Amino acid sequence: MASLDYAHRRLVNALGPERVARGELERMVYSHDFASLPKAALLQWQLYPDFVVLPQTTEEVAAVVRLSDETGLPITPRGSGTGTAGGSVPNRGGVLVDLRKMNRVLAFDADDRKVTVEAGATWEAVAAHLATRGFVLPVEPVSAPSSTIGGGISNGAVGFGAYRRGSLRDMVLDLEVVLPDGRVVHTASPGEAGRAFADLTPLFFGAEGTLGIVTKATLRVDPKPEEARAAAYAFPDDASATSFVVGIVDAGVAVHHATFLDRDHFVFERALTADTPDPAPIVLASLRGPKDEVLEQEKTLDGLAGPRKGTKLAADVAARQWARRFTVYGARRLSRGLVVSANLVPTGRLGEAVAEARGLIERLRLNGAVQASLLSPTTASLAPYVLMDETVPSGGTALGFVKKMGDAAIEMGGHPMGLGLLLVFNLERMHGRAARSLGAVKEVFDPGRKINGGKTVELWTKFTVPILNSVPPSVMGFGLELAAFLRRIKPTKDRFVAAYERERGA
Repeated sequence: MASLDYAHRRLVNALGPERVARGELERMVYSHDFASLPKAALLQWQLYPDFVVLPQTTEEVAAVVRLSDETGLPITPRGSGTGTAGGSVPNRGGVLVDLRKMNRVLAFDADDRKVTVEAGATWEAVAAHLATRGFVLPVEPVSAPSSTIGGGISNGAVGFGAYRRGSLRDMVLDLEVVLPDGRVVHTASPGEAGRAFADLTPLFFGAEGTLGIVTKATLRVDPKPEEARAAAYAFPDDASATSFVVGIVDAGVAVHHATFLDRDHFVFERALTADTPDPAPIVLASLRGPKDEVLEQEKTLDGLAGPRKGTKLAADVAARQWARRFTVYGARRLSRGLVVSANLVPTGRLGEAVAEARGLIERLRLNGAVQASLLSPTTASLAPYVLMDETVPSGGTALGFVKKMGDAAIEMGGHPMGLGLLLVFNLERMHGRAARSLGAVKEVFDPGRKINGGKTVELWTKFTVPILNSVPPSVMGFGLELAAFLRRIKPTKDRFVAAYERERGA
């Protein structure tokens, strides 16, 4: 491996000094993603990159990738770092490629209903660009205001609108990708008709940046709907609220989106925001389409809520809560850290899944809340979150919640979302023998493990010495199981804000 000083000179020659950083503060910013990591993680991984680079073109990304052969430094691609499994965090230092300067909308075609953008553009910025032209994104990730197009695609994001318009993967018509050998390829033919033949797009969607770096994407877009409104219903308990959500599916109501938020979510929100509904399990629905259809859908929802003792909230309250849909994890401001457990579960078992999440939060003596959303008639996302204190040695025990919640999702016929650094142990449990095939795909595309190596299909440590250079994924799973055990025997719950505890009545 070349010296770091030599690597720095080569990177500066490729990008210029203003777009190559190696100061400690800059590197520290990139040592975590949205989820909290305990300080103990530094014992296992080199989370700080050696360099941060900010390319502005695909050619510059390719140049950085090719330099890896010369410098021997691994590469970690990154958008805004809104993931929760460590996929955009280095494990052996190296070069972190921040793509956010590649943020242009390159082309918009109203006739073919598609837009081509650079990977570093945020979903919110692209949505704003489309809005001025009378179009919308069919699906938007939960972290749309800050998450990037490339990050959402690489992490297989789910989001608002999926129930009516299909998954985010269905939106992606073509990708431009820099492969680990520095070549630049497109994953699909330009025309819609050619997508069924030799379309490689699904291979890179959800690959978490392990097969290449996405630099551009062409997305399907929709005309702005005639009518768009929100409706919100409060329920006496979680069971009634989740029954209402499943009832939407059974009644065949093609809502744009439906989200369940439990009482504690609104307790957290009230500690931060004055104009919050009274804490209760609430289902927030978004309706889009022709005006007559939307009005009919709302009447149907009203009829479904009544027998379940649901109370319809005022229209302005529903609109305000829909406007806050991207801040569902705002409770992080109440603590010194937050952990999210993102899972997919069968829609028919949503009530059971929510009850298990709530029970697990209580059994592990955590402060947390449960939220879930419809993704399709058969699949719902379940993403409970818990507060933690990442500054104390015991803070990392909250990660045990992620392990136990993922176990429950698998037992119900679902699975956790994302693998990254923290959840690699789930790969074989999720895919069985096919897990080996996924490793073989990585071997074909990146035999040298240059781009995001040691994640998703294997688990590296920061050490390069044989025996110490990797950890069996099962060991990581055991460690999180131990963390859950320690949480269970902890004598008292963590307390973060007095206002929260008073409101909850703890």
